[in-house]
Amino acid sequence: MVLELKGYCGKVLYIDLTKEKYEIKELKEDDVINFIGGIGLATKIICDEIDPRIDPYSPENVLVFMTGPLTGTLVPCTGRFVVAAKSPLTLGWGESHSSGYWGIELKKAGYDGVVVKGKAKDPVYIYINDDKVEIKDASKLWGKTTDETEILIRKELNDENIRIVCIGPAGENLVRYACITTDITPHGPRIAGRTGMGAVMGSKNLKAIAVRGTGKITMAQPDSLRKLIRRLLAYIMSAPSVQIQAAYGTAGEVRVFYEYGDMPIKNFSLGEWKGIEKLKGEYLAKTIIKGHRACYNCPVGCWRYVDFDNVKGRAPEYEAIASLGSNLLIDDPYIIARAVNLCNKYGIDVISLGVTISWAIECYEKGIITKEDTGGIELRWGDGELLLKLIELVGKKEGFGKILAEGTRLASQKIGRGSEKYAMHVKGLEV
Repeated sequence: MVLELKGYCGKVLYIDLTKEKYEIKELKEDDVINFIGGIGLATKIICDEIDPRIDPYSPENVLVFMTGPLTGTLVPCTGRFVVAAKSPLTLGWGESHSSGYWGIELKKAGYDGVVVKGKAKDPVYIYINDDKVEIKDASKLWGKTTDETEILIRKELNDENIRIVCIGPAGENLVRYACITTDITPHGPRIAGRTGMGAVMGSKNLKAIAVRGTGKITMAQPDSLRKLIRRLLAYIMSAPSVQIQAAYGTAGEVRVFYEYGDMPIKNFSLGEWKGIEKLKGEYLAKTIIKGHRACYNCPVGCWRYVDFDNVKGRAPEYEAIASLGSNLLIDDPYIIARAVNLCNKYGIDVISLGVTISWAIECYEKGIITKEDTGGIELRWGDGELLLKLIELVGKKEGFGKILAEGTRLASQKIGRGSEKYAMHVKGLEV
């Protein structure tokens, strides 16, 4: 039965990289009704497709990119999509969400989602241009950073406006908290950051998915929807948290979160820290912030970017300020911006990275981890240059970076000696 509900394309693209084949499957109306939204449909597909006992890096794992019925419509802030699979970090369920424009482009191409199965024998990327689907050679892209990858694919396809999701070296090297990035240039990426979906993508030798669509996204009653949105927009913009984010981005909430105790400090061991003053959104606006942008149809515009020295791209969000800043006792916004820029290029989740490093520093401070474990590196609180060095090691999975690339749970299990006590995670996912 052809799906007749508006908001959906009614089709999902299934790509088997092992067989180098693809097929298009129609969405079932019962599934759309019972598993509403992108994450609902992704969950249904994954539960149908895989044995939960498989290794996350097995070709049998499936990687699902899925949009929802509101994606790309008139509704504010609906440029989102979800990426889901069995997680190499939690060894259980994994999902991550991103905004930007890729999901909208996918729906314009006529698909609600993309399901990737198997493993390519060599690096590849997927090119979707409406009903044309190609699996293309990505050997020249392997090893490239995320921004380099986006630029090279646009040049190869001769299309500066094509939308791309991709991984960096961290995903290729199977860093367990590698992320997937999109809309990278010129003002920094949007990121599906959590649960290691970039590592799953890398395990399939899949570097990127590039999409171009020329279709339209349907809505059942657009005129009624416009009237409803006009009424709701005033309520949305009057919310205090929205006003803070509109003025300073998510960094604007650092002040509020600190006051009620939601800023992690020194691996979650302290409640107060004077350095927080230099990490508040108001201070960042006076120092590193160059300007702001907005995702698709978003009235808030919390997306901030920086442009200083050789650092050009995404400004630190609350999560990066918390995990790479206060949690490591680093109060230099320029260092944190550099660290974010480096993480984005390698394709590393800043939350898991910062929490894993803070675990290592506390264990080093207590004598549990030694220079023999770190390869001679001295782990210290508040050391910005150390942070930048560790990001490189994690992204390349070299030296002590091999341990850190496992995340707090698995890394603490490998080190042992009671280090598990200081690993701040829930079921393998850093808090």
